[in-house]
Order: sequence, then structure tokens, then C-alpha cells
Amino acid sequence: MHKLEQGESVNIKMKDGITLNGHLFKPDGLTEYPLMIFVNGSGVLPYEVDLQEENFYFCSTLLNCCMSEGFALLLVNKRGVGSSEGNWKKQSFFDRADDIHTVILAMRERDDIMEKHISVSGHSQGGWVVQLLASRYPDLLKSALSIAGPAYSVMEQITDNMDTILIQKGYPRLVKWMRPISKLSLTSYLYLSKIVKLGYLSHIIDYDARETIPNIKVPIYFAFAENDELVPLEHNEPLAQELIGGRSVPYKISIAPGVNHSFARSEKYQTWDEIESKASPELVHLFKDFCRWTRENFL
Repeated sequence: MHKLEQGESVNIKMKDGITLNGHLFKPDGLTEYPLMIFVNGSGVLPYEVDLQEENFYFCSTLLNCCMSEGFALLLVNKRGVGSSEGNWKKQSFFDRADDIHTVILAMRERDDIMEKHISVSGHSQGGWVVQLLASRYPDLLKSALSIAGPAYSVMEQITDNMDTILIQKGYPRLVKWMRPISKLSLTSYLYLSKIVKLGYLSHIIDYDARETIPNIKVPIYFAFAENDELVPLEHNEPLAQELIGGRSVPYKISIAPGVNHSFARSEKYQTWDEIESKASPELVHLFKDFCRWTRENFL
């Protein structure tokens, strides 16, 4: 297992002067590397915790897979997380994509990075950001991996999340009654957010991946989880297939069986108290498969 201390600490200044902190990990035995940049999702968990605590596994699993497949990996905290400056709660997904764009440009300047062989991967909200990057910066990216990144709107994802909460609490019959109320409340909030920004959600409530995915110009790999409780497979995989299918851009869509939103082994709607918090073999396979798909087809 690789440790945080094995990485090189990097600080990258954004266009507005804010500095983001990251760690760059490079495989042994090479002088120049293809690079993977990971885009984290919602919340305030820094990648440092992921690498150091046993109950967290996403970044550590990605790191081990990248090293074994000959890819360098850059983990970078979004604004206001870890040692990064700023406040992600005032950013839209477009703002976050702009930050990663700046990160990509900075990494292209390094002698140890193959500037034409940079890929991005992102989980959950990070998947939304990755989709945006793949639609806006085709000249800078070799490939993109959207892990449990929704193919629909923020409003729909929140509504599905509310359904899940009711089901997990033992009130499945309330779903059909509460869903219209949730939609009405979110729609009202959406219109209010066009006038005044009240909270983080007001910066992202109007986002819809349907407007992004058809414009993707970078080879993209969509990964969905069979038992995803936050981004339901049945609402997203067929939609992603519809939006990207038939286009000239190379793509791959996979479904990991028997795992939840975070790719841990789980039945549908099980809570974290009921399952073991550890990386599934399906997560390891996903990361390795994406690296190999990229290397064999596009490097």
C-alpha cells in the first residue's frame, strides 16, 4: 500500500489567486509518466484522510491501481478542503471545472509528465465535473472516467436521494406522496436561486448533465453501480447510453455488480452501519480497466 509521504506536495495557484494543495505520486522506474488527475465529489473529506484512515479507501485504491498500471496520480483538494484555500460552497460545477483546467495546464509544464497524456477521473459530483472537462477541453485530455456521475440533473438526483432516505428509514410507502412535494420545493428553490444565492445548493441547482454529455469530445468511460442508492442505475445508465451513444467519440459504459454508490459491497438501500467500509474487487477492477482501456486505445 502506498502512503501519503511517498507523494510530492504541490501547490497550484488558480486564476483568482487562490491556491489548491495536492500530492503527486509517480510510479518507480520511469522518468516521464502519463497522468491521472482525480476530481473529488461532494463533502469536506480531504484525500489525506482517505489515504491514512482504514475506513476510507477510494483514493488509496485508485493510487495503488495507478501505480501498478504505470500512471502517475495527482490528488488535489478542492477549495476549502484540507490545505486548499477558498470556499467550494460558493462554486458551481463550471467553476470547479475551471479550477481543474488550471491544474491540468500547470501539470503540462512539468518535465516528468507526458503533457499529451493526461486523463481525469471523478466520483459522484466529481463525475459531473469530469463530464464538463471532457466537453470543454478536448485538446488537453486523453480520456475521462465518470464514476457514479449522474447523467441527469441535480434536482433529479436530490429527489432520488430523498426517496432513498425514506426507504432506508422504513417508509417506502411515503415515497410516492413525498416525491411531488420534493419536486415542487426544489423548483421553487431553483427560481429563487436565479435571484439570490442562498447556500451551496443555489450554485448548482440548475445543472443538468443532459446539456453536457452530448458535447463530450474526449474518450469517456462511464461507470455505474448496480445497487447505487444515490445515483440509481435504472435512471442513469440508460440515459448515459442514449446521450453518448451514436456519437463519434469513443466511449465505454460498465455496471459494477453488487456495490453501492461508493463501490463497497452492498445490497440496494443498505446503510453504512449494515455493510463493511472497504473497497470491493469491482472498484479495483474498474480503476485497472480504465487505465488499460486508456493505454491500449489512446496512448
